[in-house]
Amino acid sequence: MSQLVIYSTWNFENKLCLLQAELHYLNARHTMAELSYQAAILSAHSHRFFHEEAMACELYGIYLVETNRLLEGFEQLRLSIEKYKQWGAIKKAVAVNDSIQLVAQPANLWKYL
Repeated sequence: MSQLVIYSTWNFENKLCLLQAELHYLNARHTMAELSYQAAILSAHSHRFFHEEAMACELYGIYLVETNRLLEGFEQLRLSIEKYKQWGAIKKAVAVNDSIQLVAQPANLWKYL
């Protein structure tokens, strides 16, 4: 992927950043993971790839929830829902919303949503 970025930053930068974020998360390099998720979101946004921005927000939200930063995670997941809707992926937006409800309910966090 890094070779593809050389030829087309526009198309591949956000994808590389997202893959790096997931790899950093896997290897417990949390600071680098956060920076990479944020870079993926920013790159997708600046290149107007709404679907890629939605996916990056969703994965960043999942990361935050899994690392016990629930409110920040829910906010990222809500942003992903907005982007999925903007792209026209209504069923995906509903699926993400349903997953938020499942996670929030047992912890009685629904009042923050």
